Amino acid sequence: MHPPAPILAALAILGTLIATPTASSETTSITREAAMSTALHNNRELAVAALEIDRARSQAHWAGRLDNPEIELSASSDQLGLNDDESTIALALSQRFPLTSRLRHEKNLRQRHLDLATIEFRLRQRQLAYEVDQAWITLRSASRLRALDEELLALSQEISLFLQSKVKLGEASALDAAQAKLNTALIAQEFGKARNKVNAASTRLRHLLGLPPGKQISASGETTLPTSAPSTKPDLTTALRNRPDYAALAASGALGQAQLTLALAQRWDDIAVRVFAERERAVDAPDGLEANTFLGIGFSIPLPLRKKNEIAIENAQIEIEKARRMQAAKNFAIHSELAGALQARHDTYLLLKSTQSDALPLAEKNLTDLRTAQQNGQANLIQIQRAQEQLLKLHTSAIELHNTYDLLDAKVRFLSGTYPIPTPK
Repeated sequence: MHPPAPILAALAILGTLIATPTASSETTSITREAAMSTALHNNRELAVAALEIDRARSQAHWAGRLDNPEIELSASSDQLGLNDDESTIALALSQRFPLTSRLRHEKNLRQRHLDLATIEFRLRQRQLAYEVDQAWITLRSASRLRALDEELLALSQEISLFLQSKVKLGEASALDAAQAKLNTALIAQEFGKARNKVNAASTRLRHLLGLPPGKQISASGETTLPTSAPSTKPDLTTALRNRPDYAALAASGALGQAQLTLALAQRWDDIAVRVFAERERAVDAPDGLEANTFLGIGFSIPLPLRKKNEIAIENAQIEIEKARRMQAAKNFAIHSELAGALQARHDTYLLLKSTQSDALPLAEKNLTDLRTAQQNGQANLIQIQRAQEQLLKLHTSAIELHNTYDLLDAKVRFLSGTYPIPTPK
């Protein structure tokens, strides 16, 4: 007995199960690169982090300047003494000058702070772009799974309704109709789960993009696979050169060296130069009360006998050694993480290609053969439903593997330092 036409038409839909969902008029579609660029422009936390560069730039601009000069004014008289109308008025101007190149070293230290702040901001940009890319890939994969479940649900509902109508006419088994209805309910549950995953992924991406809660987001565009298996050999030299977190450790070492240089220069305190003028009225026997004026210059030179800035010097030396050891630890971690990600990406690629080239064609052929067998009365609806389930699982597995590969590929680029940082809009 030939199967009814509606069943054959519904089964034909399986060849195009993976469909791209159509966004509603209230949904904003965004590409992968546009998502990263938008996040870099809109993210509130990143805007706050940018202020640290402004702070460091301001400190570098105003560093390395002399202290303000000091002016002294004093007056004295002998009214409480002999009361001979003797008095003195003195005016002095003093300025402190460094004996060493302390001011130049202070400016250099602030410049190293600015370099480190700039690198740390790049590090935040890179981390944000990576998180946005992960969210975009997750949303794209969830949308594909939802579309797949939606297509299968529509097919299952059509078959279930058709069988129910045939049961009323006595042309189909009530057991088959009940089985089809149960199958529809199970697919509806999976569709609900897939829809929830899309909503969660959209919420995550919307937050990273800095968009208001009511805004609906959908991922537009595709991710492509390479024609051959990706390499598993890490390029550690390139990774160390491009990674901003590794560069930050190098900048920390340079900062420690600048701190040490300044600490050594600060072993000698500044000298004080004092220029003064003094007007004096005094009794000069036998001539009586006379006035006199004095001009002079004085120096104050501190001697580094008890304190030689040992604490600052030793702390700077410790910071230099700390940065060196952290660089070595980061070198090992980058090498280990990158090698693991490369191998995982390679293995996932081979598994995905195997699913696409072997398992999926076999499942599609099996469904086609069963449809032909049913036309000849050699297969029943249950067998076809099982074939549908197998095909659905393989399509689902292919989408999930593709998602895993895309996430691993993004991780490899992130770890290798070749992750793209788009220019903010």
